[in-house]
Parts: sequence; structure tokens; C-alpha cells
Amino acid sequence: MITVISENPVADNSPQVSDDQTPRLGTWIRGVSESIPTDTYEAEFRQRFIPAWVLSAGLHMLLLLLLSFSMRWIPRGAAVEPNRAVGIVLAARTADHVEYYEGESDRQTEAEEILEQDSTDWLLPSAEQLVTTFEHELPSTTHLQVPAAQDGSGLPDPGSMITGRPPPKRFGSSIQTSVFGVAGTGTNFVYLFDRSASMGNHQGRPLHAAKTELLVSLDELEKIHQFQIIFYNESPSIFNPAGESPRMWWADNRGKNIAQRFVRGISAVGGTKHMSALEMALRLKPDVIFFLTDANQPGLTASQLARLRRLNGGATSIHAIEFGLGPDSGGNNFLRQLAQQHSGQYAYVDVSRLERRVR
Repeated sequence: MITVISENPVADNSPQVSDDQTPRLGTWIRGVSESIPTDTYEAEFRQRFIPAWVLSAGLHMLLLLLLSFSMRWIPRGAAVEPNRAVGIVLAARTADHVEYYEGESDRQTEAEEILEQDSTDWLLPSAEQLVTTFEHELPSTTHLQVPAAQDGSGLPDPGSMITGRPPPKRFGSSIQTSVFGVAGTGTNFVYLFDRSASMGNHQGRPLHAAKTELLVSLDELEKIHQFQIIFYNESPSIFNPAGESPRMWWADNRGKNIAQRFVRGISAVGGTKHMSALEMALRLKPDVIFFLTDANQPGLTASQLARLRRLNGGATSIHAIEFGLGPDSGGNNFLRQLAQQHSGQYAYVDVSRLERRVR
């Protein structure tokens, strides 16, 4: 047996329980625990442990809320797309179905510009698109030499046609331009030209000469001036690329370019009725009307001439250009009367003097 001896023994003051006292200690503990009321014990238990349960439940609820919130903002099965411009959905309707496609908004602007510049195609009959390239000389008091066309349209560029033609005169905002030597002064002009079948005689030289002279006069106008073009046979055909009510157009580069396409697409066909075309031109209230026709018969009656005077009221000058075969026979036909009654000039053009077309 080993005995450990401490150099500094510590007194043990705790009560010593002998073996014979152990049964009495257990009996005492049981008695004390039985003496504590059960209700008091459960109340103390709740005060110590219920707050922890509530805290646990609250944490779980918070986690559930965070999870549901994150699931709401995360798209399923889709990658994040980069930002792009918003487009416009267009529809192309056919006989069987409607086909949809998407276009950018700036394409709508492009489509609107193409429509303004190229929509004249639907105004021009397909049979009227073929014009043969040729050279000719225009007979007038102002000599005009016409070179061959360079663009295959049958008509040369207006800028290349001015040979020996005096420059237009300007009077403030007004300008003086001429058609077959007949000069008109103003700020807005209407070109009213016959396109009946007879204008296609002599290998089409009359109509071609008329269209060429029209384009030269139009090219002289500036962007501050306005114009309108009416070709007529039994009924008038007005330059109207936008499909609106008849109106005057500005003589800027865009207006001139579209007008050139319209003029080049016109062909000679049909009969001749002057009255409705003259009324349409006067309702536009221009300063000047250049009226060209090869049909002095049938002419206008006295009552029709009087009606035109009332409609005009002296506001518009009407210049009459007559195409005929051979020398001028003179006489006071309705074209001379029309020019006299509306402060205009009269000119006669012998179509036999028009140079032959070069094929």
C-alpha cells in the first residue's frame, strides 16, 4: 500500500457522510423534490425553454421568406440577354396567311423614306416604262440642243440639255422659266401636257420633245419654288406620289428626282378632253400654267372658256403651246383665245421639224 503525504495539507471542512447516513440522504432528497409543487416546476421550465423555441421558429420563417424572394427574381431556364433596341413587329399579308417579322425602329424610318422616293412606280403603268434612247433638236425661239440620254431612260439629264438656253431670270423670290420659248414668271408653276395617242405619232417625237422641255424648265426652279405636273388624255393624271389630295410640290432635289421618274414613265395613249384637266390645274391656284397640246380640235366652246375665266379670276397666267404638222395656219383658235383671256402667250411648234429619233 502506497501512502501520499502532502507537504501542505488542506483542511477538508465539507461535511462527512458516513456509509450509514447514505440511505437517509436519498430519502431526504426524494422528500425535498416531492415537496416542490409540480405547477411551479413546469412554469420555471417554460420560462427557460419557450423563448428558444420561438427564436428557432422565427429563424426558420426568415429563411423561408428569403428563399421564396430569391426564387421569384431568378428566371427559370433562360440566360440573361444583353440589352438591345426595341423593334417593331410588321405583318405581311398574303392570300393564305399573315406572316410576321420584326424590324428595328430605324428601319421604319428607312421604309418611310423609300416609300416617298420610290412609290411613284405604282403610279406608272408597266407598259409605259420603255422609252428608246435618242437625240433630237427642239424647235423654239430659244434653240435647245438635246444630247443622247445617258441613263437608258430615253430622256437626257436636264442639266446636260441646256445649250444656248438663256439662264432663268429672278425677281426677288420669283423666277422666270420657259417652255418652248414661252416665258412665265412666278413662284409656283403647273405643267399641263397632252399625252393622247396623237402625241406618239412621228415615232414618238412630239411627246418626247414635250417631256424633255418640261424637265429642263423644272430643273431651273429652286427649292423655294413649287410645281405640279398633269398629263391628260380623256382624264387628267396628276403627279401625286404620296396619294394625297392634289397639291403643289416643292422644287427641291427630292421633289425634282421623283418628278423626273413620273415624267419618264408617261406614254401616249387615248383621246383628248381639255376641260377637266384645265379645271384641275386652275384649282391649284398657281402663278403660271404651261398648257401644251396637239389637239386644237375639238376645241373649247365659248361657255367653257367663260367658265374657265370665272374659275381663274385673273389670278393665273395661262401660256398655250400648240403642236401641229406643217407651218402655222394662223386663225384665232381656242388656244390663242385661252392665252389672250388669261394674260398668257401662245406658241406654235411644227412637229415635222423635230429631229428623228435615233434607235
